[in-house]
Amino acid sequence: MKKKSRTVITFGIMVANPRQRMYVLKKYLARKTADMRLFCFTPSEIDWKRKSILGLHHSNWKWVQHRFPFPEVVYNRCYTTKKTTIQRLEAVIGSNKCFNQQNRFDKYEIYKLLSQPLAPYLPETVLYDRETAAQLLGTHKVLYVKPCCGYQGKGVYRVEAKESGEIHMSQHYFLPQLIAADVPHYQTKLDELLGSARYLIQQGIDLQQWNEQVFDIRALVQKDESGVWSVTNVVSRIANKGCFNTSICAQICLSEEVLRHLYPQEKVDAFLQSIRDISLRAAETVESGTGLHLGELSVDFALDNDDRLWIIEVNGKPQKEIYDQFSGQDAVYKRPLEYASYLHTH
Repeated sequence: MKKKSRTVITFGIMVANPRQRMYVLKKYLARKTADMRLFCFTPSEIDWKRKSILGLHHSNWKWVQHRFPFPEVVYNRCYTTKKTTIQRLEAVIGSNKCFNQQNRFDKYEIYKLLSQPLAPYLPETVLYDRETAAQLLGTHKVLYVKPCCGYQGKGVYRVEAKESGEIHMSQHYFLPQLIAADVPHYQTKLDELLGSARYLIQQGIDLQQWNEQVFDIRALVQKDESGVWSVTNVVSRIANKGCFNTSICAQICLSEEVLRHLYPQEKVDAFLQSIRDISLRAAETVESGTGLHLGELSVDFALDNDDRLWIIEVNGKPQKEIYDQFSGQDAVYKRPLEYASYLHTH
C-alpha cells in the first residue's frame, strides 16, 4: 500500500535586498515544519512574465539560488509604504495570501486610528507646525518631535522649556544639542532641523526610570496558527544613562524583570495583563482601520512616574534581533510560519 504523500507548502519571505536573504532565512529555517519549503527573495527577483521567482533556498546542506514558481503564501519583511508588489503578487497567488502588506506606518495616521478606542493611553499628538510647537511647549514643557514615517529613533528631537526661559533641544541624549534663548528662536531652529519632511509633536511623558535609566516596554503581537492575534512576549530596552532614546540601548531584558525591580509581583502581573489587553486592541484597530492584511506588529509603551501606561508608537516591522538573546523565544519566528500554514488552508 502506497504511503500518502504529505502536501508541502511553499512559503516565500520577501526582503528588501539580497544581502538580507541568508540572514533572515536562517532564523526561520530552524523553526519550520517538515511540510514547509522556505525561500527568501527580493522584489527585483520576481519574473512577472514567467510567473517565477529567483530565490535563496537551503537544500542538501547548501545555500542555493533556485527559480521557484510563485509561493502559496508570502511574508513581507520589506520596510516600505508601497503595496504595489504585494498587490501584484496577490493577483496571481490569491487575495490575502500575503501578510504584512505594508509595514512602514505613518505614526500620525496610526495615532488617529487609535485615538477613539485607546484615547486614555495616548499622549497628545499633533502634526508639526510653528504655532502648535510653541503652544504645546507652553502646555507640556517637554515635547518629542518625530518624523511621521521614521524608524529606530532616527530624527527624534526632545524639546524642554526651562524655568529660565531657555529652550533645550536634544537628539538621543538629555544633554541639549541646541539651546534657544526664546520661543521665536526655538521655532526657527526647529524649522531648520526638520526641513520639509512631515513631523509630529508628541506630549513628553515623565518617564519612570530603573537605575537612573529610561526604559520602554515593547509588546510583540502576532497572529497564531488559528489566525488570531496573540501577544508573543513583552520585552524592555533600557537606554544608556543620560539617553532618552531606547533605540540606543545598554541592555534588553524581559519587561517582567524590570517591573519586578520597581513593583511587587501582584502589580507587575496587573501591568503585564493591561499591556497584553491594550496591545491586542491596538493590533485589531490598526488592521481594521488601515484595511491592511497584517500578521505581526509591536506596540511600544512608556510607563510614567504615576504608574500610568502610554502607547508611544506602533511598529509594523518589529525588530526581531532584540529577541535573539533570550532562550525559549522560538515563538517569535514560529508564529509567522504557523500563520502562513493557516492562510494556506483558509
